Amino acid sequence: MPKDATGGSPSAKPERIRRTGRNPEFEAALGARIRALRVAARVSQGTIGEAIGISFQQVQKYESGKDRVTASTLQAIAVVLGVHPGAFFDDEVSVLPSSRVADVREVVKMGQRIQRVRNPTVMKHLLSLADLLADPDGEQPATPDGTP
Repeated sequence: MPKDATGGSPSAKPERIRRTGRNPEFEAALGARIRALRVAARVSQGTIGEAIGISFQQVQKYESGKDRVTASTLQAIAVVLGVHPGAFFDDEVSVLPSSRVADVREVVKMGQRIQRVRNPTVMKHLLSLADLLADPDGEQPATPDGTP
């Protein structure tokens, strides 16, 4: 029997690369990031669905991590939200260990509650508080109006 360049039989099928399968932790983190950006943009799931030709239920599945999001769908969602597609892969979100996925969901809930605050002074103080809590070096951040 003739042999190919690698010494194997020409009729032998090439070895297939085995897929690693789903990564639910990544999909949940990506979904949480989609949701966070959607909520920040004040866009409904229905609006996204309508704009890109899917149902709002499908958007829910993407945001919950139940369904995988294709690259083209992610690009379309980015366009609707007015963000760069790379925004969905912020290092702090896209590589979260499973123990931090719940934290992302809590941050999204907190963001939703903060968006209901209508008093600009209260909003300014909430943002300053978040800056103080998030600063690991304890440095005093600038206030929203730019003063230290």
